[in-house]
Amino acid sequence: MTNKPLFVFMDESGRKESDPYFVCGFLEIEDNQAFSVSLQRVYDQIKNLSIRNRIARVDLLKKRKNINELYNLARTYNEFELKHYRISQENQILYCDLIKVLFKKTKFRFTAIVADRSDRLYERDPLGQFPLYLKAFKLYTSYCVRTPDYIFVPDSFEPGFDWNVKNGNLPMSIFPLDSKSCLQLQVTDILSGLTAQALKLEKRLKRNNKDVVRQPVLDTLEKELGRKINSKFTVNKPVYFNVWRIDWSKTKRSGHGQETQPRP
Repeated sequence: MTNKPLFVFMDESGRKESDPYFVCGFLEIEDNQAFSVSLQRVYDQIKNLSIRNRIARVDLLKKRKNINELYNLARTYNEFELKHYRISQENQILYCDLIKVLFKKTKFRFTAIVADRSDRLYERDPLGQFPLYLKAFKLYTSYCVRTPDYIFVPDSFEPGFDWNVKNGNLPMSIFPLDSKSCLQLQVTDILSGLTAQALKLEKRLKRNNKDVVRQPVLDTLEKELGRKINSKFTVNKPVYFNVWRIDWSKTKRSGHGQETQPRP
């Protein structure tokens, strides 16, 4: 009987050029079924809270006979998913529970590859953020992945995006998925977003109201890790969690940082 391949899920935080950090998170999971089962309870709790809030909002708008807002609510309906940017005052405790369960009941490794847009040597690529995805993937395949037997599952953020990376320890296959249909990608989004949030704090950048609301979830993550997250961060226990910032001082040409090996 052959061993099951490793699954590597990738999602990002900070796609806008105005965001100080672009973070590509890579979540390694060996047993997807066990991972999903362990998180199902808290996932359902967050989803049910979202449904109850939406129903209450609809009832309020109907009572006020606010047809325009009802129309806008229906028009902007999105299928539920866990997201860093959806952490709110109402659900922050449940997101904290999600982080606790993630560390206590699942097995995973996480690597965040970071492009610091505030670096004076950073230059925006003419093709936008897409080369940053390829840069992060190339660095991951060259220095981070532990086995050639893995399946790469990125968020399908752009239909037809070509993961054209020719060097490194390339995956057995590449299988893009919509994050709405994949709990693992949703968790990757949350960890990537919290990492970007921590890096903003490290640099003492001004926090907005949403950062304040999300702070308890970041505090929970850092408590589980036993340390504050920063731009030179690696822990091996209780899980492997690494933050690796691209070194733009070794850039060969605009928008493409030269690789330097992260700490093991």
